[in-house]
This record gives sequence, structure tokens and C-alpha cells, in this order.
Amino acid sequence: MIKQIVQYIVVFILVGTTSFFLHQFLLADDNLSFNTLLKEAYIFHFIFSLAVIITFQLLSKNEKVFAQVGFIYMGTLVFKIAAYTAMCYPQLMGDQYLPRFYRASLLIPVFVFLALEVFFVSKILERR
Repeated sequence: MIKQIVQYIVVFILVGTTSFFLHQFLLADDNLSFNTLLKEAYIFHFIFSLAVIITFQLLSKNEKVFAQVGFIYMGTLVFKIAAYTAMCYPQLMGDQYLPRFYRASLLIPVFVFLALEVFFVSKILERR
């Protein structure tokens, strides 16, 4: 189990940092406030997604909870989206001026880490 958790951490670090630096490179923008917001978005999704995967890895060992892991994942997904929206509310909802391109760009970390989450949750559920 420790080996799998270390594997999750390594994959999340590699994919997250590669995606972040590629994202910044392709944007080629010197807007410090947006770069800070982008970094916060990547860090939020990295920590939250990794915590979800590690928690599910631990929960999968309990037979009673394992049957409900899929439903628990759906609940955590809704909570994650709500927490992210609350964190970026002024930028996403237009209270602070941010061009639509940049607003849409803030969704890239959502999809990157969501793909990792779904992949690893499906692997955890398949092991049974």
C-alpha cells in the first residue's frame, strides 16, 4: 500500500508540474496576478486530488466502506468543484476583470487533475 501511495504522489507531481509549466509557457503572459491565481489553482487541485486518491486507497481496505466508494467519490467531486468555485469566485464570475480566455484557462487544472483522479479511482475499484 505504501508503494501505491508513493506512486500516486510521484505521478501527481510529474503530471502537475509538467502541466503547470507547459500551461505558463503556452500562455506566455507576464500578468503576475493571473500567474499567482494559476499557481493557486494547480496547488489546490494537486492537494485535493491527491488527498482524495490516498483516502480512497485507505478506504478500499475496509469491506463495508468499499461498496460505497463510488458514491463517496461523487460527493467529494461536487465538494471539490464548490470549493474551487468559492476560491476563484471573483475571477470566475466577473467581479474582477479577467478576460474569458483566462477564465477558461483556469479550468485546465480542473481537467488535468480530474483525469488523474478518475484513472486512479477506477484502478482502485478494479483491484477488487
